[in-house]
Amino acid sequence: MGSLREDWKETGKDLGGAFKQLGKSIVKSGATVVNKANDWVERDDAKEEARKAAEVEKAQKEKAAKTVICTKCGAEIADPEALFCLKCGEKLNR
Repeated sequence: MGSLREDWKETGKDLGGAFKQLGKSIVKSGATVVNKANDWVERDDAKEEARKAAEVEKAQKEKAAKTVICTKCGAEIADPEALFCLKCGEKLNR
């Protein structure tokens, strides 16, 4: 049986090793949490970008549905009430 001093040294080494492992574990789990948070943020950013793109596409389709093209000069007439082309004066086909 070793001396008390040697036992304490050994216990101190064991505790030091345990704390070292605990520190590594905390750092590793912290990194995992940060990665998950980053994934969550990126996923939400992607959803927001997709939502904005869908809104833009919808607005473009609505504009295109309201836009009339003059058969004479090719001008785009955005006013759905217009009866004549604002560029050349040609009567619009409705």
